[in-house]
Amino acid sequence: MARAISPVIGVVLLVACAVLLSATVGAMALAYEPSDPASAVVVSGAVDAEENGITLTLDRGGPLDVRDLSLVVEVDGEPLETQPAVPAYSQSGFTGFPSGPFNAGTDPEWTRGESASLTIAKTTNGPHPDPGSSVVIRIYEDDLPIATVETTAS
Repeated sequence: MARAISPVIGVVLLVACAVLLSATVGAMALAYEPSDPASAVVVSGAVDAEENGITLTLDRGGPLDVRDLSLVVEVDGEPLETQPAVPAYSQSGFTGFPSGPFNAGTDPEWTRGESASLTIAKTTNGPHPDPGSSVVIRIYEDDLPIATVETTAS
C-alpha cells in the first residue's frame, strides 16, 4: 500500500513546487518597475534671417552634455559651408560667441528649458537664411541622431 501512495505524493510535491515557482515569478513581475524610462529629446528652434542667428531650446529630454553633441545646419536643403562646433568660443564661419551651453566658457550641461544660440558669419559662411527660408538643424550625440529641428527663418 505504501508503494501506491509514493507516486501520488511525488506528483503533489511536483505540482506544489510548480505553483510556488510560478507565484514567485508572478510576484516579481508585478513588483518590477523600470528605472527612469528613456525620454525622447525634443528641441525647438528659431532663426533670425536679419541677424543670421540660430536659437535652439531644449524642450524635453536631457540634460545633455554639449561636449558629446554635434550639429548639422542646412538652409533650403544646402548645408552650411562651415558647420558649428559645440561647445566653442569664437569659431571660423560664425560671429561673436555662442550663448548658453554652446559657449565653451559655460556649464556644458544643456537642461530642459535652456536656450543656446550662435550666429552665422555673413562673409565667411553660407548659405544665409532669408525670411521664409527652410532651416533644418540635426543634432547628434556621439554620432547618433537624437533630434531634428525644422523651422522657417523670420
